Amino acid sequence: MKLLTRFLLTGVIVILYTFSSAQNGYFIKGKVLLSSSLLAEGATVTIFNSSDSTIIKSIACDKLGNFGFSGIKRGSYIFSAKKIGYRKFYSNPYLVNSNITIKDITLVPEINTLNEVSVTGKRNYIEVQPNKTVLNVDRSVLAAGNSVFDILATAPGVRIIQNGIYIRGGQKALIAINGKSIGQLNDEQLADLLKSYQSSMISQIEIITNPPARYDAAGGGVINIILKKSKDYGFKANITESAAGGQDYKFNTGINLNYRTKDFNFFGSYNFAYSKTPRVLDIDRTIDTSKLNENYKSTSFLKNNGFNGGIDYNITPKQTIGGLVFGYDNLLGIDKGNITNILNNSVLDSNIITKSHINRSIANLNYNFNYRGSFGKNDKTTLGTDFDYSTYRRYSSELLDNDFLNVDGSTYRDPLFYMDNSPSQINVRSEKIDFTQALSATGSLSVGMKNNQVNSNNNIEFGQRSDATLTFTPVPSLTDHFIYNERINAAYLGYSDKYNKTNVSVSFRGEQTNSYAESLNPNKTILRSYFDLFPNLEITQPANKDNILIFDYNRRIVRPNYQDLNPFVSYIDQYSYSTGNTLLKPEYYTTFQVTDMFKDKYKLDLSVAIVNNFFARIYEQNDTTKVFLTTMANIATRYEYNAEFTMPVNITKWWNADIYLLASYQQFDYFDHNVGNISTTDFEMRILQSFTLSPTVKAELYTDWESPTYYGINHYSSAFQSRAGVSKVILNGNGSIKLAVSDIFNSEDYRYTSQYTNLNLTGFEKTGSRFVTATFTYKFGKQSVKTSVKHNSGDSDEQKRLGGSNNEN
Repeated sequence: MKLLTRFLLTGVIVILYTFSSAQNGYFIKGKVLLSSSLLAEGATVTIFNSSDSTIIKSIACDKLGNFGFSGIKRGSYIFSAKKIGYRKFYSNPYLVNSNITIKDITLVPEINTLNEVSVTGKRNYIEVQPNKTVLNVDRSVLAAGNSVFDILATAPGVRIIQNGIYIRGGQKALIAINGKSIGQLNDEQLADLLKSYQSSMISQIEIITNPPARYDAAGGGVINIILKKSKDYGFKANITESAAGGQDYKFNTGINLNYRTKDFNFFGSYNFAYSKTPRVLDIDRTIDTSKLNENYKSTSFLKNNGFNGGIDYNITPKQTIGGLVFGYDNLLGIDKGNITNILNNSVLDSNIITKSHINRSIANLNYNFNYRGSFGKNDKTTLGTDFDYSTYRRYSSELLDNDFLNVDGSTYRDPLFYMDNSPSQINVRSEKIDFTQALSATGSLSVGMKNNQVNSNNNIEFGQRSDATLTFTPVPSLTDHFIYNERINAAYLGYSDKYNKTNVSVSFRGEQTNSYAESLNPNKTILRSYFDLFPNLEITQPANKDNILIFDYNRRIVRPNYQDLNPFVSYIDQYSYSTGNTLLKPEYYTTFQVTDMFKDKYKLDLSVAIVNNFFARIYEQNDTTKVFLTTMANIATRYEYNAEFTMPVNITKWWNADIYLLASYQQFDYFDHNVGNISTTDFEMRILQSFTLSPTVKAELYTDWESPTYYGINHYSSAFQSRAGVSKVILNGNGSIKLAVSDIFNSEDYRYTSQYTNLNLTGFEKTGSRFVTATFTYKFGKQSVKTSVKHNSGDSDEQKRLGGSNNEN
């Protein structure tokens, strides 16, 4: 606690030491020219906040091409310039701490020639900003032909542990699409869902470590996936085809369409993917003089249809209404085989062989209706509303055969035949309203409210076949009906202002949660009602012309996903089961962070996080029956101390690298005093190297190394992976071909051990990851660089908690 107090006081002192009298802002001027040295009369220049791409002001150039902005606060900004018939220009970030004149901007005619492939102001794949990191997906060679899940596996600051997605060392991330959470899925379900969204559908991915109070308080931070949508007038489209071979295969085809007029904007995309993926899981357990070696292999066949579409209508130049629908429809087949070897005194005694096949269909539909408007002089008042409705339907059936064999292959008991059907239906509805009012040139007030309701209905019918009648008789202990209803009412209040050179933003979000859970077997009902307050503070202080210091404090919550509350028992074999936990409680994050942004591109983050009611997947073992049960439980208070460094390096004009370094110290104080306290260190290095070999040829090499570490109840071995790719622009800049190799050394796996409570366990997991992928992209219609409108729609935590699964159990 002393260390935490010193850390907090140091951060506050560093931030606040330069407070003095207020000022009115700075004046920025410049000139826009055409490539022919003509003056760009009437060209539009826009200034953006480089931290979140929000528009500050727009202005038209005078007859001489001059422009000027007054009253600009100290900070980092990007400028754009556009004129009909010319390519849009984006500047590099400018740090404004005095009156400045930016470099002359020269616009290039919009002509499709190979010489114009390199566009001035084109953004890099990774953009590091003070409060978030942005991935411009279509700028990456390695992202082509891959899913969002694959892209996140290489994103700076993101970690994937056994399909769980974490940021800032080890905090569970809230995943959103266009600001809308995709449901409270468990780790396997979330991974399968993100594999349904291909890179061709994605514009950007934002990694936000300290989201403001208008976001749901769920998760240690937000990963926001922004679907493609353009603001160009006219028609625009692109198609993508990719095929991959290696450890089985992957195919996908996609199309993105956009048509915009003065008042309307129509947009949509569709992607079809088909894949065959192997998976291996080996778990070895030692119980006194006995050993159980579980060897699991499966092959998944996935057909995915992913789509999104919408319309925006400009009621007035400052008011827009819109509708959006997105989702997916999956068909999944899984062939599973599991062999459990039972040894006594290191001598093989017998085997249990389990074979099964799963047929599963999953459909998710999300509807959003929204309104955005700004009012008053200089748009000092803004209002936004959202209505969201989501449906999730899962139908799953499985047939299992169990054979019990002696060492010589003879049977020592009759085989068992099981069948289970497990349909699931979840509906989510939410409404929210956000209001912002400028109170002065630098100060603003924001308020908002949200209502969210979830209804989940789940069944499992588990039957055993009778040898006499060849019919399936229900197994009472494995048959159940689970109902879960939840309502969250939330409201927030925020204020931000500038004092001298210091920006201060403070907000409070309150959430009232009421839930009802009922399991019919056993007959159990759980009612919960609790209120939480989530404060958020951010102080930004320029220390000098090169350094901006930021202090963050926030409190957040991670609620259990619906399926982790579901008490259904999933059968693997006679000795291995998995189940949910209706008594699982939310975990709470309290985070303090100090950031130093140096020259608007080098970023150092120092953070401390305390996680109360930390929950994780655990294994419970009965030493007498040798039955092994996997479930979720609140097990500890976790302390996390992180240092993260992000650094772009320009080695030569054609060779640059993005380097991410993490050093972490974590301590787990377990509730079970027999386990005690466990501490661990973690070091990670990620390097993405980019090579511009010619105006039309680019290559990338990605490497990732992580030291041995500990998380939850497992000790993990060190990990290493590498990927490489090359791309070439063809067809006069309208097409591209890309070739990439993932997991070059076939080293992406999880190797772990656990001595938690009475366990003595060794595990190995690997999913097919080494593929050679070829991708072709062709774009047609009007193509230019534009900033997309982002709809941050309503139900932001609850969609992430939706149940249902593509996972194998």
